[in-house]
Amino acid sequence: NKIAEIINGGSITTSSKAPIIQDDEVNVYYKVKTQKHGWLPKVKNLEDYAGWQNSPIIGLAIKVDKGSIKYRVHVKGGKWLGWITQYNIKDKIKGYAGNGNPIDAIQIYYSTPSDIRPYKKTKYKVNSYSWQHDTETKNNQDGYAGLFGKNVTKLQITIE
Repeated sequence: NKIAEIINGGSITTSSKAPIIQDDEVNVYYKVKTQKHGWLPKVKNLEDYAGWQNSPIIGLAIKVDKGSIKYRVHVKGGKWLGWITQYNIKDKIKGYAGNGNPIDAIQIYYSTPSDIRPYKKTKYKVNSYSWQHDTETKNNQDGYAGLFGKNVTKLQITIE
């Protein structure tokens, strides 16, 4: 029937799907709470770092403007706390990661939305340690940023 329509002067109709955006920039926003200074100002991408020299980070909130992000922290002398997907420093349960004790390791994972390709990852580091990509354990990465037993005092994050 479609072929007959075209022969008789009809046209072909095609369905239109949303285009895939190539290499769209994703911004990440984050802030930390330190033991000595409380919540510090929000940081965007690598414009600065979050933290205060020699003051342990005890809380962390992260959000992105496209896609979604989840994150969790390991407390010094303790264990990994649950994954957080929100950004609300007033919500001590689900709004940020941390329980008031010094943090010694951080895990972050970025989920790329379907309209952005190629896939992106979180690239992050604490203190002066090496960069970590998402929760990867290849290429000399251990799945998290930090060193158990050592306070995290500085954090940098970008989405690439």
